[in-house]
Amino acid sequence: MSAPPMQAHALRAYGAVKAARPLREQEADVYALVSGRLRLALDGSEMDRVRARADARRLFETLRLLTAHESCELPMPLRRQILSLCRSVLRETELESPDLAFIADICDCFAAGLMGRAPEGIAADAAA
Repeated sequence: MSAPPMQAHALRAYGAVKAARPLREQEADVYALVSGRLRLALDGSEMDRVRARADARRLFETLRLLTAHESCELPMPLRRQILSLCRSVLRETELESPDLAFIADICDCFAAGLMGRAPEGIAADAAA
């Protein structure tokens, strides 16, 4: 069943606006989305935890592959740090009882960094 014409038009307009946003902002949204799913899974069902872990695994495996690729333009020291972090997150996702809050915090840090701001809690810690 197709969407009513007005709803379909609204969905197309929404998609166009989302696509026009800067790439970094779109990437930040992906990290924020995964963080949200991880946090919901903390008190959710086993299926919520499985899905959230799978999302995190896909995200950080993709980041690992893109960062390791020779076409990556990031400075090598930063690439090494990101790769190390990816390995840590991927190891965590494979544990029987992964620390989903830890992985969500890392996603939040990536989202904040992509948006050019300090992650919540870190700015307060730095000021203290």
